[in-house]
Amino acid sequence: MTCAEHDKHSAGSQFVTHTMGRVLETTPINTKGYETLLNLVENTTNDSFDLYYGLFMHNKDSVEELERLELAFDALKKKLFGHSHDLMRSHLFGKPEEAEQRRDLTKLRRNDLALPSPSLDDVKSHND
Repeated sequence: MTCAEHDKHSAGSQFVTHTMGRVLETTPINTKGYETLLNLVENTTNDSFDLYYGLFMHNKDSVEELERLELAFDALKKKLFGHSHDLMRSHLFGKPEEAEQRRDLTKLRRNDLALPSPSLDDVKSHND
């Protein structure tokens, strides 16, 4: 393995592991799966921040890994929020075609009930 390949793989494993370990924290109620993640926290936070910072500073691929993590979180958030938005919309307004029918009816009602606004001349002549 070349030095460049080693650095790339190191950023993909060591740096991401240390990053996630430093992001997670303990909670009053931990599931078995979360306990597994907390082992990662213990493993990474026992190492000094200087080691973590060294992984960041001396491996140009670490910045790319941070960007990939950020993109992954953004994509996940969009998926979660998009899904909840669709569910709320469906719950509040029904299916998209039903919502379209309601909008059409609302427009029709407004148009049917809309009366022309009187002009100033109309008001004056009515008062005379």
